[in-house]
Amino acid sequence: MHRRWLGTILIALVVPLAACGGGSSKSSVPCPPAADTRAAVDGKVTVCGFDIRFDVKTITAPAGPLTVTFVNKGSIAHTFVIDNPKFELSAPSKNSSKTGTVTLAKGTYKFKCTVDSHDQAGMHGTIEVS
Repeated sequence: MHRRWLGTILIALVVPLAACGGGSSKSSVPCPPAADTRAAVDGKVTVCGFDIRFDVKTITAPAGPLTVTFVNKGSIAHTFVIDNPKFELSAPSKNSSKTGTVTLAKGTYKFKCTVDSHDQAGMHGTIEVS
């Protein structure tokens, strides 16, 4: 009798935990493989920020609207900023993400993280628009 009662309690506790487990990675936007250069596809690109680095150094895109999804995979806040034209995405915590669209003409643009001295530590890159 005690075994049956104990088994019922264990099942009652385990089933709800299984339903809740592992949700944090699924709720986060996935990062593409790290690369020196990443091409925008259909006017969209995903950039991930880690502690003091981005997962890409150069983004290539055609002129026009560029939709950027910025994902923070680091343990502290990060930003994705273009100075001119003014464009900023802020991801304040790990696995947070932000998406925005900026219109870029042909040319080269610099992006950076403006938190503390992250830019000076190497958290920057370029967007080459053709």
